[in-house]
Amino acid sequence: MIPSRILDQRYRTFYEISPDFVCTLDENGIILDANKRMLEHFGYSKIEVVGKPCFDFITPAYKKTALDGFKEMMEKGVGPLIEIQLIKNDNTTFFGVCKGAKIGGELLESNIYLITIQDVSQIHEALEKTKHAEEQVAKKYEELKNTYDTLLTAEAKYKNLYDNSPDLLRTIDLDSIITDCNKSYAKNLGYTRDEIIGSSIFKHTDERSYNDMEKGIQDWKVTGIISNIEIWLKRKDGTAFPTLLSGNSLYDEKGKIVGRTVSLRDISDIHAARTTIEQDQKKINQQYEDLKNANLLLATAEQKFRSLYDTSPDLMRTIDNDGLIIDCNDAYALNLGYEKKEIIGMSIFEHTAEKSLDNIGHTFDSWKSGLSIINKEVWMKRKDGTTFPSLLSATTFYGQDGKMKSNTVIKDITELYNARKRIEENEARIREQYDALRKIDQSKEEFLTMITHELKTPLVPIQGYVDILLTDTFGPLTDAQRQRLEIIKLNSKNLSKLMTDLLDVQKIEIGQLRISKARNNLADIIRGMVENMKPNIEKCHMEILTHLQPDLFCTCDSLRIDQVIHNLINNAIDFCPKNHGKIFIKLHAEGKNAKIIIKDNGVGISKNKLDQIFVKFYQIDTSITREHGGSGLGLVVCKGIVEAHGGKIWAESEGEGKGAEIHIMLPLAD
Repeated sequence: MIPSRILDQRYRTFYEISPDFVCTLDENGIILDANKRMLEHFGYSKIEVVGKPCFDFITPAYKKTALDGFKEMMEKGVGPLIEIQLIKNDNTTFFGVCKGAKIGGELLESNIYLITIQDVSQIHEALEKTKHAEEQVAKKYEELKNTYDTLLTAEAKYKNLYDNSPDLLRTIDLDSIITDCNKSYAKNLGYTRDEIIGSSIFKHTDERSYNDMEKGIQDWKVTGIISNIEIWLKRKDGTAFPTLLSGNSLYDEKGKIVGRTVSLRDISDIHAARTTIEQDQKKINQQYEDLKNANLLLATAEQKFRSLYDTSPDLMRTIDNDGLIIDCNDAYALNLGYEKKEIIGMSIFEHTAEKSLDNIGHTFDSWKSGLSIINKEVWMKRKDGTTFPSLLSATTFYGQDGKMKSNTVIKDITELYNARKRIEENEARIREQYDALRKIDQSKEEFLTMITHELKTPLVPIQGYVDILLTDTFGPLTDAQRQRLEIIKLNSKNLSKLMTDLLDVQKIEIGQLRISKARNNLADIIRGMVENMKPNIEKCHMEILTHLQPDLFCTCDSLRIDQVIHNLINNAIDFCPKNHGKIFIKLHAEGKNAKIIIKDNGVGISKNKLDQIFVKFYQIDTSITREHGGSGLGLVVCKGIVEAHGGKIWAESEGEGKGAEIHIMLPLAD
């Protein structure tokens, strides 16, 4: 049995050395106190926590859950077991299971609530592997016990905490004999408190956990602690249930271990949910071990960081909240021309060129307000007064005094700055050259417009007089004369078309092609053009067929669509074999568009040249002699007209000698 003279210490030890995070709140949720384990885990000192609302340490997504639980605790005296996400001082988060209860007692003058928090981040992460397990952990995970304010040191307060904790608590001596237990322990195991006192812990341990319990006791005797081992307890009626067991040692006034206070949490629901991931349990245990090992490696990591800091080729300095340099690396001192001892205590503004003082001031204020500082351009000043450009990035950390500090990395970008200056100078020259070329191009366009008009003007009388001569108005013509006039008429017509195509191409390129849109029936446009061109087709002994879906209306310029159909039929005539050439035109609806296909059985197009036929002045290289020449502008004009209507045009062919298809898509009118 534990001597009565150390009872006060037992309850104080439970509060202060509890494996849980324990704090006490007033009726407004203001933190009155927190135990050492909670402060260490959150990364705060007690003075930073006391007096602040507890909700400041909870992520926004879980504040409502926490507030609802707090209200229920105030109404009923005992709060629900809830899972919340909490925020540490370094802005990292973790999941905790939280439960609270009102602390009763004559010594308390106002309502005070005891809150316990158990870090379940790793269990939460493991249980998230299945949706069912995640839901069960969120609802059922039993953690954390009630404790209360340590500001009052009276034994009654700690006894009240111990007895009324929702977790199962027991106190044992060095022989594993139970010397005390709380109400939850007795009630859950189905015994009275008197029946429990004096019993061995193995009486309440299920056979499957004997070895684990024995090992836990041996580990405790070596390390002085036992944390989160899974033990199956056995009730008086013989039923068993799983728990998580954690404990801390009790010492007498001479510092000798006299026993242990143990907390057991019923994890029946969690264990049931975990049955689906039993194979992963070993991995979870390994993760716990890895975390322990990570803590042991902190010292090594700090040494590595110091070595990296000191030997980094980049300029590195550490400053405090007042902008004073408290450390720097060798590269920083060497580059700025100072001894390292000279730099310590200097202001960052002393190492900043005058042109960047405003910039570094704004950057410093931004850092102090919590903003990230990444690659800010700042001109630095050396001891000899020379300056150089740099990129500055800063990270924030908090020293042992709790004050904000910064590690700053400064990269000398003199070479980059000089290269950028040369690039800017080159860009200025390129802009000048571009402006000169643009003026030349504008002059070219103006010349093309002028020369096209000048060439087209004499064609009108030539065509007129040829037509008059062919009517025998000035006397009968011989066959030779008529043949020559027909040649003149054909070539003047081709030249006129060339001039028209040149003008259209120019207008398309400068975005001035005139389009007069109206609602038109595409079948009527195509049918009319086919009728107009039938004489030429029949003259070449070719056949043209159509399959036109009626009543497909498009908001378009009918004359321009005529021009497109005319050009495409002419192309088909040029490339189809005479006497047995075939042209097929199809019109049908495809979604919200009308699709026109003009297909022929001509020379075809190589697949690697399909996109090139819509390039200005491009002509298909064929091995056969064509009767009609071409400028290489017709398809360019067609493409410009179709795209001006919001449509698309493209060519398809299986290859040379296999004919070609021109596809046009035009949006249908609403």
